[in-house]
Parts: sequence; C-alpha cells; structure tokens
Amino acid sequence: MERIHSRHILYGLLAMAVLCNSLLWLSVRTSRERWLNIPPAPSVLGASLSGLGDRGLAYRVLGLGVQNFGDTGGRVISFKDFNYEELGRWMMLENSFDPHSDFMPMLAAYVYGGTSETSKLGPLVDYLEVAGDAEGENKWRWLAQAVFLARHKMKDYERAYGLAQKLAGMYKPGMPSWVLQMPAFVQNNRGAKEDALALMLSILDSEGDKLNPNEVNAMLAYICDQILKPDEAETYPLCEQRR
Repeated sequence: MERIHSRHILYGLLAMAVLCNSLLWLSVRTSRERWLNIPPAPSVLGASLSGLGDRGLAYRVLGLGVQNFGDTGGRVISFKDFNYEELGRWMMLENSFDPHSDFMPMLAAYVYGGTSETSKLGPLVDYLEVAGDAEGENKWRWLAQAVFLARHKMKDYERAYGLAQKLAGMYKPGMPSWVLQMPAFVQNNRGAKEDALALMLSILDSEGDKLNPNEVNAMLAYICDQILKPDEAETYPLCEQRR
C-alpha cells in the first residue's frame, strides 16, 4: 500500500509539473526577445578573454559577433536603427587586436556603410581612416573608402577634403593617378572649381610625363568636361588640344 501511495504522489507531482510548465508556456509564448541595440564595447583586456588570451582568436570571435549585430532572435534590425557610435568603438577594439586584417574594414565600408541614415557614418569614417593608415599592401584603399563615405554619403566636404589630402600624400609610383586627383575631385564637388583646376594642373605639371597617356587623357577630360563650363572649355588651351 505504501508503494502504491508513493507512486500516486509521484504521478501527482509529475502532473503538477506538466501543468505548471503548460501555464508558463501559455503566459510567455507571445513574448519575444528585445534587441537593446549594439552593446557597449568591452575593454581590450575583457575582450581578449573571449579568445582565452589569443588575440587572433579574439579578433575572429568578436568579428563574428560584429558581423551579425541586429540579426539575432529570428529578427533582422535595420541599419538605420543602429547605434553607430558604439559600432565604431567595436571596430576600433577589433583594430587593436589585428590592424592588418581586411575583414573589419570591409564590414565598415561595404556593409554598415550602406545605411540610409548617412549622418551616422562619422564613426565608420574615423575607423576607415585608421585602417587606411595600417602597414601593408593597398591599405590606402580603406582611406579612399573613408573619402567616399564622407564625400558621397555624408556630403561632408570639409572632412572629405582632409582625408583626400592625406590619401594624396600616400601616393607612390604604380598607384592609380586618381589617388593624387582625389583632393581635386572633392574641391570640384564642393564648388571650388578654381582650386580643383589648380590641383589638376599641378599634377599634370609634376607627374604628367610619368603617367600612362590614358590617365593623362582622363585628367584632361575631367578638366574640360567636369571642372570648366562649356564656354570656358571652348577657349581653354588644354581643351583645344583635345579637339
């Protein structure tokens, strides 16, 4: 009898557990995870623990998280709702672990740089400037991406011009000539046509004999078709040579 009584007690407890579990499920089944935006970036020491002290592993583990910000819990959050100030801190943190990798700059330039809220892009521009300063082949291209975001997305021509001057200062033989021309492009965009023309003429004077003829022709076309007005180009000596 005692064994039967104990069994009834166990069955009763099991039934109560199932009932409680069912009631709990009914009460929370419509609840969903709430995304509280990008979390604060940890310290370098704290972040390194995710890789057990291995900086390369920490870079990859954290990078996977940065790549998937907002894409968790079965929901996708629009970039325009992101806290870009905090996103920039995460990228700077990642840069401290591996300044030579192109993974994080790629996310900044080609993924998160695509937000429709272009006024938020400042932290990414700052990060890409840092990434463009890193040692390594073709790292200057990330600085070019910073110029692109500032110039075309943010319309911050002052910032874009400063970055373009920095980029032009990195020019070495073998690099595309548009690296030198970038300050002129920005000045032309902001309406400083005389400055843009002076910059292009200076490049032709100092580097014209070293450039590929196709690049020289492209520069002349830009001067005559983009910087000068049609009536000015009609009488401008360099433009007359093109005809």
